[in-house]
Amino acid sequence: MEAMVNPCARLLVEIPAERYRLLTAAGRAPQIEDMVVLDQGFTGEGGLPMVLAYFPAVGDDSLYEVEVYESELE
Repeated sequence: MEAMVNPCARLLVEIPAERYRLLTAAGRAPQIEDMVVLDQGFTGEGGLPMVLAYFPAVGDDSLYEVEVYESELE
């Protein structure tokens, strides 16, 4: 059976600090143009579609997780 690959998207805007969490000591804040791996979709406050996404590091780790509105992705 073939493993499924999560889709990716590019960040279009700066993300407020309250919507991301650093996952490693080497983690950094999300930056415009970061290519993130999309994980779980959900409905945010106000009924707008959002996605939980991760910015991968070399290896199996991710530098941060972020909650983004779909409109903030390319």
